[in-house]
Amino acid sequence: MKIKMTPELAYVIGLWKGRKIPRGIGIKGSGEIREIFLKEALKTLKIPPEKIQLSENEIYFYHSAYRKFFEETERNQLDVFRKKNRYSASYLAGLFDSCGGVKEKTPYLARASEKEQMLLELLGFRARFIEGKLVILTSKEFIEFVEKFLKHSQKALLRSGNERDPC
Repeated sequence: MKIKMTPELAYVIGLWKGRKIPRGIGIKGSGEIREIFLKEALKTLKIPPEKIQLSENEIYFYHSAYRKFFEETERNQLDVFRKKNRYSASYLAGLFDSCGGVKEKTPYLARASEKEQMLLELLGFRARFIEGKLVILTSKEFIEFVEKFLKHSQKALLRSGNERDPC
């Protein structure tokens, strides 16, 4: 199976990256974030509904080709998303929907690594780790970049600057 990167697939990879679980391709969380993952698995990845497993706070499926593609993309994210385009915007939107929040009108990623910091800096956004969270210091530019790709209902909070806790 040949998998081609699309903005929709980049979003799913970002969503998965922020909340991934060890088995299959899936995420942990409750409520709306699981619904978003389910819709994207059905629509974007074309996973048959009977292949998707649900538990109390996890949703996942098994697909070896997608698993390999997701892991390879995660490993090479600095190369794959190095340009400021729809692909990198979708990936960061998925990551933000997955584990992003807003505090004092400043967006942050709660579950991020130094790779995400490097990616943000490569794309022109200043970001620093503060109290274990990757805080995006160029808030306005970041919001404008990812806003149209966000799917979580609380995305309006990002623009308004109201508090949002991802977990």
